[in-house]
Amino acid sequence: MILALLFACAGGDIDSAAAEAPLPGDVDYDRDPALNVDMQSEAGAMNSHNTGQACTHCHQAHSNGRGQFTAAGSAYNADGTPASSGAIQLWAGSADTGTLLVELPVDGLGNYYTTMDLGLPQTVIQPVVVDATGAEVSRMPWATESASCNQCHTPVKRVTFP
Repeated sequence: MILALLFACAGGDIDSAAAEAPLPGDVDYDRDPALNVDMQSEAGAMNSHNTGQACTHCHQAHSNGRGQFTAAGSAYNADGTPASSGAIQLWAGSADTGTLLVELPVDGLGNYYTTMDLGLPQTVIQPVVVDATGAEVSRMPWATESASCNQCHTPVKRVTFP
């Protein structure tokens, strides 16, 4: 309160000063370089968070999430609970004729992610969902140039294991 009064007395406007500072998500946001670490989901790990939310809202170049995710999302069981096994394979081009870039294990909270350079958006990828035995469960019917999976895979159309 005292700072507000001092600022007002100095002829400043608190609201305009706050509006001038770039917020996470703004292209002018000053990201702490210490946040730029390599990360990848691990089977059974319980250190991720915010299952079902768009991971890349925070884990990107203009925000404050640890690691800049190049691919990330959440997977669910048929009953709607977060999956805790299986993986997402990302294939350059097509799963039938392309090259497997990475297999991202689903962690213990249903999330999968990586900071690995996937060549996106210049390289298109086709995601394939595989169960704990490595058997294909489903795949996107087309290739995509984005691996921010939870941007599109919302509760209406989740990545799901049977």
